[in-house]
Amino acid sequence: MIEDKYEYPTYAKLIHLGLAFFGVAAYLSSEFADDDLTSIGYLLHSYLGLSVAVMIAARLIVGSTSSGVLSFKDWTFFSRQQWKFALEDFRSLLSLNIPEREKHQGLSGITQAFGLFVFTWMSVTGTALFLLNSAEESKVFELIEEIHEVGETLIPLYLFLHVGAVVLHMLCGKPIWKRMFKFKSN
Repeated sequence: MIEDKYEYPTYAKLIHLGLAFFGVAAYLSSEFADDDLTSIGYLLHSYLGLSVAVMIAARLIVGSTSSGVLSFKDWTFFSRQQWKFALEDFRSLLSLNIPEREKHQGLSGITQAFGLFVFTWMSVTGTALFLLNSAEESKVFELIEEIHEVGETLIPLYLFLHVGAVVLHMLCGKPIWKRMFKFKSN
């Protein structure tokens, strides 16, 4: 059994909560973002999306510059070993066993990388749309808008994988969510 003794510092918890809150709120408000670039729905969605962009930028900066639990230093997204661990984890799940890995390894690492990719994608394309703010909708604006909308289908997939994994761990007596949401130390 792998003993995962790390805890998330407060800044990591705030980044995670910011991504979760602003990300879900931006996703849910997308239905109100109509073609009128001055409507309340569009502005709400835009500013929630820009808040996600700030949070994802903070996460990427911390991951690139720190050596703590959010560091990308030892996180190999595309290595052979990562995919080998992921395949083992998948087989473990098929056997109704919860895989146990170090942080950012196997399926959990791939799921987290996927989430960062999707949030980054949506932040970059959404910010570009906001900055272009094209009333005449140029070809570039339309292309970026289409790319942004593709990301809308990936967000529910990511949330299903991430939240589903947390719930599965909880049901199996391993409440890993407490690492992220426990703000008071004993």
